[in-house]
Amino acid sequence: MNKKQFLWFLLAIAIFVGAGWFGVRSAVSARKQMAAYSQQAAESLAASLTGAKEPAFSFPAGAYVARVDVEGTIASGNSGISLTSGGGYDHDTLLDYVDALIADENNVGMLLYVDSPGGEMGAADELYLKLMDYKAAGRPIWCYFDSTACSGGYYVAMASDEIQANRNCMCVNIGVYIATYNLSGLFEKLGVEQIAFKSSENKGIGMTGIPWTEEQKEIYQSIVDEDYDLFLEIVAQGRGMTKDEVKARDDGREMTARQALAAGFIDGICRYQEFQDSVLEKAGTDTLYQLPEAQESLSSLLRYFLSQMPQSDTQALTRFAETHGGIVVMAYAG
Repeated sequence: MNKKQFLWFLLAIAIFVGAGWFGVRSAVSARKQMAAYSQQAAESLAASLTGAKEPAFSFPAGAYVARVDVEGTIASGNSGISLTSGGGYDHDTLLDYVDALIADENNVGMLLYVDSPGGEMGAADELYLKLMDYKAAGRPIWCYFDSTACSGGYYVAMASDEIQANRNCMCVNIGVYIATYNLSGLFEKLGVEQIAFKSSENKGIGMTGIPWTEEQKEIYQSIVDEDYDLFLEIVAQGRGMTKDEVKARDDGREMTARQALAAGFIDGICRYQEFQDSVLEKAGTDTLYQLPEAQESLSSLLRYFLSQMPQSDTQALTRFAETHGGIVVMAYAG
């Protein structure tokens, strides 16, 4: 066997082992999902026979505290990896979850678990307002910061009555920004020209192949200033300060848990289990409900591996332009 044949032989073995691994994982995942689907089918059949509407969430029969996780980058819409399928941040499902809790009379409180660097200002504000709707229903929110609760992650926590943090947490980071790119030099190097036919001078600001004018920079700086003022107002209300006090205590930097406690941005530092026990005691129940997680699907794994495949310069540039074509106000760590 020559060297070329040997390499092909090794490649064949790798493909065979990989296919076998995917097959086993898929079978295990399918078995678990089949059990869940069978239960869901039975519930759907019962609902259809009785004429009742199938509930989106199944909550405990007695009094309980619901844990609501805000993990990962906060972004609007549906991420495709829902809260009920494990991992990721799913904005739409999270809002529906809070609505369902509001409607459930057995729910007596919320444990808001934050491990997020923040994300889109608009999505963070929408989640904050939904949590305020929950509070308006007369129920408390206790919040715990795990490893990260920065910017938009801190913003949503302002709806809570109490904030405790892991001692190694990085948090606060009050502020917003808009980031974009001027790729006109790269476009020119690659022989690409972006042409825009606009109804007015300031229509379509932020196109990656066209430089910004000074007037356009001022326009977007005014947007950042307005959203920053809202951020200050939300924190001031949530922490019982004035906007000037908030601004004086944090200039946009991230803080350690001890620094945040000294500045009045959190209420204490403790381990998660201590916090959970305290919340259940205050709520007068020993039941903590958390949405169940399922295993990753084979399709999500395949999407991940395909995303790691090498791309040509043209493909990379095209993908970049598609994902960075809009301007979004970010309340994100940094």
